[in-house]
Amino acid sequence: MGKSDATCFGCSFLKYSLYFVFLFVYLQKRINMRKITSDELRSIQLDLLQKTADFCEDNGIRYFLCGGTLLGAIRHKGYIPWDDDIDIAMPRPDYDRFCMTFNQPDSEYRVKSLSTHPDYNYAFAKVYDDRTMLKELHYKGVHFGVYIDILPIDGVKDSAQIKKIMFLHKVLNTKRANYYKRTLSKIIVNTFGKLLLLPFTAHQIARWMDNEARKYAFGSMPSAGLIANPLGVGEQVDKHVFDSEVYMVFEGRQYRVPVGYDAYLSSIYGDYMQLPPVEHRVTHHTFDAWWKDDIQK
Repeated sequence: MGKSDATCFGCSFLKYSLYFVFLFVYLQKRINMRKITSDELRSIQLDLLQKTADFCEDNGIRYFLCGGTLLGAIRHKGYIPWDDDIDIAMPRPDYDRFCMTFNQPDSEYRVKSLSTHPDYNYAFAKVYDDRTMLKELHYKGVHFGVYIDILPIDGVKDSAQIKKIMFLHKVLNTKRANYYKRTLSKIIVNTFGKLLLLPFTAHQIARWMDNEARKYAFGSMPSAGLIANPLGVGEQVDKHVFDSEVYMVFEGRQYRVPVGYDAYLSSIYGDYMQLPPVEHRVTHHTFDAWWKDDIQK
């Protein structure tokens, strides 16, 4: 073995030794972490909701419960029984101010958004508990703890604008997707899609969604909606839905909901007071979560 070969061997040996040391430390830490139970998950989410609402109230930032959280407040006075997340909406100017001011150095509650983290790859923000770690099972490259979603409310021109963002959302999901519990056909489609998307990062695609959603300022169009991550074209509602707020109970505490909540929920869900068929009463989210350092609650 020549001198150069010995040097290369030494470098490779050192590199792989460091890799295995890192892997051992990571796995040891992961083994020691305690998985978060479903009851703890909701408790953490409710703490995040309360912290976010209190911050908004104290700083004059408008917010509303939205999506399934709003539906839960109206129909169940709390969580939809088979749901496991919380959604909040803010008019775009309030959303931007919230994202830039919420993080405090002495707080375990943090916000991530496109404007605060260059590797973030959602078109909306997440407030999360930094004492926890969460792994999305269907997507890779997503790093935060147990969270609640913060969605901007923008002006909406028409359904074509929403459909364009929905298409970009599918593109983004293809870019981020792993092969967890995928059918063979989906694996083939995802693999082909990933090859086409190699020149782009997930952050860039999320930026495209964000730019499209920001085209029309909140209040500047007859319609408004939560189109950065739309549930469908039903997100387009009269802007007056969000003119002001009323308070509704969610899990024992009152929170703001849009004054036009009936029009909003009807546009999204139709007859929203009617329970869906039993086979549809399932969660749409798949993730695992742990306490960092095995925090005891």
